[in-house]
Amino acid sequence: MVGRGGILLSASAAGGGAMVGAGVGLWRLALVQGTAADRKVRPLTTPAPPVREFYGSPAHPPFVLAMLGDSSAQGTGVHHYDDTLGGWLAGSIAATGRQVRVVSAAADGARAEHLDAQITRVAQLTSAPPDLVVVSVGVNDIRARTPAVLAARQLGAAVADLRRSGSPVLVGTTPDLSVIAAVSSPLRQVVWLLSWQLERAQTPAVLAAGGIPVRMRTSISRAFAGDPALFAADGLHASALGNARIGAAMFATYQRELADPVVQTTEPGGRRGRQGQRFRSARQMRTRWRGKSP
Repeated sequence: MVGRGGILLSASAAGGGAMVGAGVGLWRLALVQGTAADRKVRPLTTPAPPVREFYGSPAHPPFVLAMLGDSSAQGTGVHHYDDTLGGWLAGSIAATGRQVRVVSAAADGARAEHLDAQITRVAQLTSAPPDLVVVSVGVNDIRARTPAVLAARQLGAAVADLRRSGSPVLVGTTPDLSVIAAVSSPLRQVVWLLSWQLERAQTPAVLAAGGIPVRMRTSISRAFAGDPALFAADGLHASALGNARIGAAMFATYQRELADPVVQTTEPGGRRGRQGQRFRSARQMRTRWRGKSP
């Protein structure tokens, strides 16, 4: 659900300006709270498991699912890839009768500015743009004190780049980080404000770029606030149950927005495909995929 433990300390520092009106004493208390929470969380963090590349029946051509973003997209916090967000989505798509190939360029600590390099990495691993790209990023932008407007602009640029290639894009926006149990007042108010500001900037940026935002601040964050079992052992990342909850929301959005019933249509040049989904024509292939066989 969220990035490395340092978010707690760095968010308290980044939120200093937001707390000026409340007094320097409260800001210093937030810094102390961030340091204590970070020390408590970091030793309990489970590294992301290796990617399981294929799901479903090999009798069908692979549906390529690309995972981009930070540790929440990488799977930090669980031991098996099936329990990660990517694994849960791949299994769900495979259950509809497809073979799914997972390609992940997500990395612990990644920020929106790193998405361009991740897109390049995916292009190196695939012969054509993915059938679906899932992005989860934002927490480390708060950690790095990246202005919300800038982080949202970088995210929007990455989504627009992927859409120009023809790939549908789902973006899990920044959750309400104040639901983390290790966060207490006044740090809780700072973290709430910073995550709210970033999510508020991300959503319109993703929509304007042609992506589909899946908001994490709504029922998802409320579920995490009410059920500690949705958190991994570090109390910061998502557990297998937490990833299933997030994955269910993303998969529902995918089914509603992208997986329409098959309607045969004809693309200029005689190529046929699903209505509402992309066609892999040479014109749609962006430069990073140019020269590869679709």
